[in-house]
Amino acid sequence: MYPLPAVLVNFSESNSESIHAAMVENAVSIVKEFPTIESLLDHWSSPPDTTRRMLVVKLHSLEDVQQMGRLDTCFPGWPLLAVVEGDYDAAGLLQVSRAGAAQILPMPFKKDDLDAALDRLLLQFGLRQTPCRVIAISGVVEGCGATSVAVSLAAELAAIGEVPCVLTEMSFGMGRLAVHLNLAPTVTTRELLAPPTEPNLGTVKAALVRAGNHLSVLAGQSRTLEPFSVPPGRLARLFRMLRQMSSFVIVDMPYTFDPHYFETLAAADRVLLVARQDVPAIQAAKLIKHTLIERGISPPGLVLNQYDSHRASFTCDAISKLLQVDQVFPIATDSTGHQAAVNAGRPLREVVPSSHAVTDVRAIATSILEAAGIHPHLPQVGFLDRLRTLLTRIQT
Repeated sequence: MYPLPAVLVNFSESNSESIHAAMVENAVSIVKEFPTIESLLDHWSSPPDTTRRMLVVKLHSLEDVQQMGRLDTCFPGWPLLAVVEGDYDAAGLLQVSRAGAAQILPMPFKKDDLDAALDRLLLQFGLRQTPCRVIAISGVVEGCGATSVAVSLAAELAAIGEVPCVLTEMSFGMGRLAVHLNLAPTVTTRELLAPPTEPNLGTVKAALVRAGNHLSVLAGQSRTLEPFSVPPGRLARLFRMLRQMSSFVIVDMPYTFDPHYFETLAAADRVLLVARQDVPAIQAAKLIKHTLIERGISPPGLVLNQYDSHRASFTCDAISKLLQVDQVFPIATDSTGHQAAVNAGRPLREVVPSSHAVTDVRAIATSILEAAGIHPHLPQVGFLDRLRTLLTRIQT
């Protein structure tokens, strides 16, 4: 539910249907409606209680703008979304802003414009304490283990960060997360993204499957091999919805390098490329890094999966200098542990908690949490954890 209940002001019957539908789609509850600004002021001359509300005011003329200024004075701290109709030049829009509008929306409005305005209001008025961070995990070639890294990182962020985390995948063919975590989702990315449907908060929430404390999964399709297409802009809308529900969104990326691939990486706050310690993987990582920068995407970090510290030519320091990448994270080899985790349908940390690979993923998660200003709650690995790890390895 959107944290600000809405009060609609100055909307005619013909206009109110579209704003009603848009608010419902964004999970905004409408608590009051007033046909004019005067009628609102007659009913409330000041805030009736301590609940902060969002005033959504339709402006038909500059006279309405002057009236709206009275609302800003009478209801300090209440976000004001001005919906303007007709032609407003720069001077007119400046008047709307000076009258107290925190956000301005043209009528007829586009969904993306309203989405952006509602998101920005939360940030402007301090109602989103921890802005969500989208982290895209992409292998550079086949077999780098990007899905395993994404699953482990999402589970670790949720566990030691104790914040909501969503793990998803942007595969438009066969998804992998449902099998990886032994899930049976009834709604997948196909139902959310493929035409003619369009994701909204309700459908996205319904698609999330609980996979542990603070961890939810939005899986790709797992019951068909038939690929599907995604209309332009729909991925951005999905990520906007996911940002409202969690502190972190971890995206497992297939290495398709198509327009959807780059659209998703552009929407992410951070990109981590997953590579092996060999020449083909390092060359691919170098090419992808340069391509991202050419497209205006922030330089990625690098994860060296199945890391062997004895390979002198492929150490973290050597590859960092070669690729000019600031952050290179190693993850130790643990083929037995990963196989046991996949067979159990659970994250690695739950199956072999004392694995060196878990320790390395925890270091990445700690770095991400600290950068976000979130204190990590690091667990103590005790005797029982080591015993559970040993028994798992013996059985595998």
